[in-house]
Amino acid sequence: MLMESDYCIPCILKMSAEIIRGVTKDEEQVHEFMGEILKMKDLRRDKSKITPSEIVRDIWLRMQKFCSVEDPLKESRAEQNRKALNIYPFVKELLHESPDPILQALKFAIAGNSIDAMLDAKRGIDRKIIGFLSSINPKAVEEFKERLKKARKIVYFSDNCGEIVFDRLLIETIRAEYNSEIMVITRTIPILNDATLEDAMSVGLGEVALVMENGIREPLPGTILSKVSPEVRAAVDEADLIISKGGANYETLTEEEGITGKTTYLFQAKCYPYCRAHNVPLGALIVYNN
Repeated sequence: MLMESDYCIPCILKMSAEIIRGVTKDEEQVHEFMGEILKMKDLRRDKSKITPSEIVRDIWLRMQKFCSVEDPLKESRAEQNRKALNIYPFVKELLHESPDPILQALKFAIAGNSIDAMLDAKRGIDRKIIGFLSSINPKAVEEFKERLKKARKIVYFSDNCGEIVFDRLLIETIRAEYNSEIMVITRTIPILNDATLEDAMSVGLGEVALVMENGIREPLPGTILSKVSPEVRAAVDEADLIISKGGANYETLTEEEGITGKTTYLFQAKCYPYCRAHNVPLGALIVYNN
């Protein structure tokens, strides 16, 4: 899914301004940095053949150099995980009481995608996440369940911190229902509030699945298979089912031809291009079997 400039550029610029203000209180520095960002050719309205993830990567690299800070959102990521872990027992109890634990866990895992630095770099999570449990396409859910029944090997591309706590709940529920081997893939290099291996292990994902870095040696908030490690590439090729979380993975992995027919994308419709592509309202929970 290539970038739709009218919608993606304002969000990217807003995100950049919020993060840089979290690093420096000097508004002159903020203006200087944003001025440099606005000179980037890929932000021009010329239908650039580049994904939003690659734009964010290039801005993040400039931000690191400008601020001399390798990971501007490290503390925010840890805080998002802590807040999500605080309600983990509460949500787990809801799943125990649910007549359809897979559906309920699926909704929480997708609703967790609302924790996104592209929307609010400081956003955390609390019990209000229950308000995001809107309706979901039942046919898409049933198709996903059929894929789960047949899948012996699953590769699960994670997305944001906080969200990964609910990924853990979904994985626990899948393992309780089906006999599947599950490998969770995280980012190797910190970018935005995307989960790294350290983040994933801190919320207990290593207790329910094999966790591996993607091997991409650049701050890319998405997944380009030509850049992943040979181990991850082999796992993708051998997988019966690939689960892709979040918008950045959706934008990049839908450009990959080799995984069509065995990939399910789970994300929230946080912007109008997603709504238009899937004919859903803003905020809807999307299960896209591709």
